[in-house]
Amino acid sequence: MEFPKPTEHHRALDRLVGDWLYVTSTGMEDYDPEDPLKRWTEKVRSVGGLWVIAEGQGGMGSAGMSTMIMTLGYDPRLGHYVGSWIGSMMDKFWIYKCWLEDDGQTLILEAEGPSMQDPSRTELYRDVIHFIDDDRRTFSGSVRQPDGSFKTFMSSEAKRIG
Repeated sequence: MEFPKPTEHHRALDRLVGDWLYVTSTGMEDYDPEDPLKRWTEKVRSVGGLWVIAEGQGGMGSAGMSTMIMTLGYDPRLGHYVGSWIGSMMDKFWIYKCWLEDDGQTLILEAEGPSMQDPSRTELYRDVIHFIDDDRRTFSGSVRQPDGSFKTFMSSEAKRIG
């Protein structure tokens, strides 16, 4: 069996590899990247050039410290990016369907999950990673509204620290 080789789709994810500090966040009350109890950091590594694994850690206010793990890769059989997300703050295993926008700077990740208003219902969520440059990126989370638009409920900016 011949092992797959990374393609340009896989290499697009290499921009995520490294150590990151979230310098702003609208999703966390009183976020302060200088406060070790509130700061969020992320370490992203490549797995064989085909996948990336991101592990983030940070403070969730009165809930204490939390950890999240995201995987991303490109599945040529499906013809799009795929991924998953888990976090110590919830019991939902999120499965992403993803695509890179034509600008080459914006990765869209969509997944269905429990409604924030009514956990017995599901809604479509959209996370967006946008590269400002090789050392800065933004992340936002939004949920689809009844009219089909997406309402952002959190956003943050990260800078490369390693």
